[in-house]
Amino acid sequence: MRREEVAKKIHWEFIIWAFGFINVVAMLPQLIRIIQTKNVEGLSLEMFVTYFFIQVAFSFEGYFKRNRMFMTCLGLSSLISAATIALIFYLRHFG
Repeated sequence: MRREEVAKKIHWEFIIWAFGFINVVAMLPQLIRIIQTKNVEGLSLEMFVTYFFIQVAFSFEGYFKRNRMFMTCLGLSSLISAATIALIFYLRHFG
């Protein structure tokens, strides 16, 4: 059986989209906790910035390779990371 047939048989497109959206919502609890507590002590801004650039890069990879899942899910993840970065920066310097 070829890999395309296996992918079709196991509904790979649905599975990968599901994991893509899990990736999007995985960072929401951290963002919500920051909003609720306004506590950013112990959070690594460098880690979030690194994730952001990786997410943006893979979103562009999705665009260039016409992979809607990468483009959409990693683009949305990068927005959550950007919001988290902005909030950490704001609270550390102005909050």
